[in-house]
Amino acid sequence: MNADKAAAELKVIRELMERPVRYSTMSGLSGILAGCAALAGCAADWIISQRFVPEEAFWLNMAVWGCVFVSAFAASTILTRIRERKRGMPFWSNIKKRILRTILPPFLAGAGLTLAIAFRWYYRIGPNMWGLIPSIWMLLYGVACWQVGEFSVVEMRVMGAAFIASGLIVVSLIPANLIIAAEGCLDLEPYWTIGITFGGFHIAYGIVVWVRHGG
Repeated sequence: MNADKAAAELKVIRELMERPVRYSTMSGLSGILAGCAALAGCAADWIISQRFVPEEAFWLNMAVWGCVFVSAFAASTILTRIRERKRGMPFWSNIKKRILRTILPPFLAGAGLTLAIAFRWYYRIGPNMWGLIPSIWMLLYGVACWQVGEFSVVEMRVMGAAFIASGLIVVSLIPANLIIAAEGCLDLEPYWTIGITFGGFHIAYGIVVWVRHGG
């Protein structure tokens, strides 16, 4: 057996072993922290929307949800990496490349649609569609979680299915006035839906993963 063939076989063995090891390195605590960050984002968004006119609240709330995303992503990356190091896994691997390729399209689509709706609202182009944003993120995030479930814990796929179902229900029942009514009144509906899904679903997922898989 020459060196190239031996190296290729070792690579195949490593890739076959990588999936079950990756399965056990998902952090339940990161899910709980992500849920808490989403609930904090809802609270901050609501307070800002009460105290500022919509044009001013727009930029502040964009910053709030940017911080929520960064916090949740950082918690997931750091806590998962801690568990990987205990098992001697590298920081970057083929399975992570596959996960990145899987989740990137839904996130880019969600970000693009959010910016398009926000731009149209800010410059008063057409009807207000701001209230569609929670449903868009539920659906696209659910698709991402479902796909990542191919490479990680089964609870990730269950959470993805819950997000997809919730997104379809919300978009079907969402009131015509969406988030900001024509009169400028604040609608509490999106705070409940975001809080229950991005907050509650993540916390429930994190607790189950912590109990079943540890950490």
